[in-house]
Amino acid sequence: MNEFNNSPDNGSDKTLILVSYIVSLFTAVVGPLIIWALKKDDDPLTADALRDVANFGLSYTIYMFAAWLTSFILIGLIVGPIVTIAFYIFAIIGIVKAVNGEAYKPPFTIDIFK
Repeated sequence: MNEFNNSPDNGSDKTLILVSYIVSLFTAVVGPLIIWALKKDDDPLTADALRDVANFGLSYTIYMFAAWLTSFILIGLIVGPIVTIAFYIFAIIGIVKAVNGEAYKPPFTIDIFK
């Protein structure tokens, strides 16, 4: 598993990744996507982690939209809360991993942004 920290020898920024996960709790896609777009050329390790956060937010937004669309046949009423709870749990795990300086890609994340 990749690790990163704020040390000058590897150049990755765990604080920026931590902020990206925290912002994802409130904006899901927009905040992490803006942070990744602004910082993707600075450091490859940080850019990969920020891209994972943006992909995570977009993936779970797509899952929630699909659950909303299927709510009229009652499947979404079951799947929607599960996806929402999973999003927040995986975001909190991402925050803890970022504080510890570990790279984390949440489960079921689609690699939309390359």
